[in-house]
Amino acid sequence: MAERLILVAEDDEAIRHALVDVLKAGGYDVLQASDGEEVIGHLLAREVDLALLDLNMPKINGFQLLRIIAREYPGLPSIILSAYGEERERVKGLELGADDYVVKPFSRAELLARIAAVLRRSPVRRIRGADSLLFPGGHLNPETRCAEFEDGSPPVPLRDKEYELLHYMISHSGRVVSQEELLLRVWGTHSTANETRTVAVTLTRLREKIGARAASHIKNVRGRGYIWDAS
Repeated sequence: MAERLILVAEDDEAIRHALVDVLKAGGYDVLQASDGEEVIGHLLAREVDLALLDLNMPKINGFQLLRIIAREYPGLPSIILSAYGEERERVKGLELGADDYVVKPFSRAELLARIAAVLRRSPVRRIRGADSLLFPGGHLNPETRCAEFEDGSPPVPLRDKEYELLHYMISHSGRVVSQEELLLRVWGTHSTANETRTVAVTLTRLREKIGARAASHIKNVRGRGYIWDAS
């Protein structure tokens, strides 16, 4: 499996470089940021598997970043790193959406173990470097934006939003994604009654185009959204 990409946000240069070294030695790809604005820039440019966030950063602090991540990047796992060990700080970070909270100083083994535990609970967000994304009976071709099939059936062209929607769901296999999240991440808009209907209509077309075998893996979760069930 391709390496996971971790974003390290720490304003102390020495600590940041030490974290980068630990993560690379642990087999991860790493992006680094020295302030909150750099974090946002990386999130806009890359799809990150986990964010490691220091609380006390310039421009945009860790708590503010957690609010932004919850709103704009739902499903992105995050771990707070901080010298603040008070319970109220830990609770606030967790309430804002952090998956874990590690108090400095911490050991290399503890940090890697906590990262691995969070990632085990989180789906692989992207197959990095892959030329296509697999689904039962076929794959997506990113160059032609077609669904191609193992049985030799003719490729089926997908509309842009059909392709992006299917790609997003497969990339987040095993996790329920709400209609609001799909609208934000695929359509770049927020939820309204009309827009929510757009998701359902697009999924209906997708199910018809990719065939019954693959379509059976797109499941409605009542009151919550949809899930790509790879089992």
